[in-house]
Amino acid sequence: MIKREQLVAMNQHYRNFSLDYFLECQQRVGYSNIELWCGASHFWLDSLNHDDCRALKKKLRDRKMKVVSVTSPSCSYQYQYAAMEPFHLERSYEYFSNGIRVAHELEARIAVVNSGWGYASEKFEEMWKRSSEHLYRLAEFAREYGVTLAMESLREDESNLVNSLPRAKRMWETVNHPNLKIMIDSIATGSAGETLDDWFDTFGGDLIHMHFLDGDPYVHNVWGEGNTPLERQLKVINRYGYHGYLVQEIADERYFNDPFAADLKNMRVLRRFLVD
Repeated sequence: MIKREQLVAMNQHYRNFSLDYFLECQQRVGYSNIELWCGASHFWLDSLNHDDCRALKKKLRDRKMKVVSVTSPSCSYQYQYAAMEPFHLERSYEYFSNGIRVAHELEARIAVVNSGWGYASEKFEEMWKRSSEHLYRLAEFAREYGVTLAMESLREDESNLVNSLPRAKRMWETVNHPNLKIMIDSIATGSAGETLDDWFDTFGGDLIHMHFLDGDPYVHNVWGEGNTPLERQLKVINRYGYHGYLVQEIADERYFNDPFAADLKNMRVLRRFLVD
């Protein structure tokens, strides 16, 4: 079983709708916690500016909701963690630092990060060095603001750096900073053939956050549309005493035209395992 407050909605699949519509839908579905995806249609974030956190906090208070974690998008955008060009890397640092400031201002304790990627033509150790140094620098910045970075692995088609458990462990140990912890993205771990047991056995209490979806294993499905055994996954989570958040990162494009229907279907499946 899982507690209702562990379930966290994410707004990425509402990119064709307003932020107000997203929040209204989450109220109707039954969520009170949000992972804020800082997409331009909902909350502007770049290397220089970001939207008004006070205005967002008022909207959340009015609906008895809160942001518990923040994602600064990187995979399909101009900012990333292992950029080769110094100007690109510095602008990326300023962007991700701004995301950490947003997390702090919204009173969220977690900012989601990843390793980024390097050029396919360059030496692996060079891109690894850039990524690890960048993450250390961001962890130092996060410590000043009382925010913890939670690093996820990516699929092999998304990153040539941290795309597996062994590489996640190596990066975590290389950075070696108290404000860098580990998270599971169940789509990335599933596509790598890894289990929740593998990750909990490796990281224990340093695994603090989770994107928890029904994979096939490559697609971010709502629960019931993939082939991930939900009940078995929840037994693993309970066995290891995980009390962190379970973010519903419903990110597949087929949900973009009617995200509310996707959320309703997802919650119908999860509701069977909820305790208040």
